[in-house]
Amino acid sequence: ERYYVYVAAGITDLVNILSPEMVLIGGGISREGDYLLKPVQEYVAKYVYSKDMEQTQIKIATLFNDAGIIGAALASTAE
Repeated sequence: ERYYVYVAAGITDLVNILSPEMVLIGGGISREGDYLLKPVQEYVAKYVYSKDMEQTQIKIATLFNDAGIIGAALASTAE
């Protein structure tokens, strides 16, 4: 539970500072799915300063931990 709070607190800071339209959770923790996503979304909704929180979507990245590998492969073929 403490781990989720740390992740959610970091995302809350990001939303408060940058007001992004979307935050994607990637890497190894993204495989947690809704088990991670729901508590993070609830925490952020509770502690975000902006009234426009509804516009910031928090989602799990669809490429999970493979995004870096795929990006590197695509970058190497673009040269």
